[in-house]
Amino acid sequence: MSGNKDKVNEESIKKFEKDYSEESFFDKILKYAKVIGVNLIYKALQLYYVLQKPDVPAADKGVIIAALGYLISPLDFIPDPIPVAGYTDDALALALAIAKVSVYIDEEVNRLAKQKIDDIFGQGTSDN
Repeated sequence: MSGNKDKVNEESIKKFEKDYSEESFFDKILKYAKVIGVNLIYKALQLYYVLQKPDVPAADKGVIIAALGYLISPLDFIPDPIPVAGYTDDALALALAIAKVSVYIDEEVNRLAKQKIDDIFGQGTSDN
């Protein structure tokens, strides 16, 4: 993943803001949940629920939208269908966004993300 770090940064994911919509976000994670995996979807959901908070500055919301847009977009640095490596660049984009907005990830955000994980993968999944 370190080789992708030079390619995937906050500025490079900004162009994916246009790919984000709430509908396309949930379509993607529901369609590819098992491929994307619980941990990556949990991080995406944390960002999604931070995005819903009214006190988050617009610049930080822009970073979140760009990262989620990158996850949704079929155009990645590493194409998603590539086994194992396909979502590493998406994970890096989400990690960058999480690092930027981590102060807004509180118990409520975590609770909502875990609840949605249980809805997607089955009750008790978020306990693991």
